[in-house]
Amino acid sequence: MPDSPSSTETLVLLLTQHQEPLFRYIFSLVPREADARDILQETSLALYRKFDQYDPARPFLPWAYRFAYLQVQKHREKSARSPLLFSEDVIDLLASERTHIEPQLDERLRLLDACLQKLTPLDQELVTSRYAQRQSAEEMMSRFSLSRRTLFRNLELLRQRLHECVSRQLQTEGLA
Repeated sequence: MPDSPSSTETLVLLLTQHQEPLFRYIFSLVPREADARDILQETSLALYRKFDQYDPARPFLPWAYRFAYLQVQKHREKSARSPLLFSEDVIDLLASERTHIEPQLDERLRLLDACLQKLTPLDQELVTSRYAQRQSAEEMMSRFSLSRRTLFRNLELLRQRLHECVSRQLQTEGLA
């Protein structure tokens, strides 16, 4: 276990900096968000325990992905009876593909943020409430004074607008 404050601080800084991409990687390999969050915690512990083996001359995230992959495998073994688990071949394929497409995913997230800024404040609040804050439909219906049908229609239209905006930006920047 790393015991010097400087190595612990370094690990905390690296984990903080890379927490979102590490979570997205894990969540791409398991079907449930709660499981992905648990696996992220287990991965963080494993990284802490093995941080003395980390070579700072190499990128942190690929090193962390290997630990996350192993934690996903451990979770898979513990949950072997769950009908929602992917086969080992599918997990391997997803992990490999996720690593290869990471730069494109990061670019899409950047463009999505820019497209979100183009929405009206009310539309931004709808999207944020549903997808960032994970508010239930009932909470949103009450908060925005909308029927269930209108709420879901508005969210679907906003998803379409955001998808079209990101696609246009990808074509404009020559990334599509």
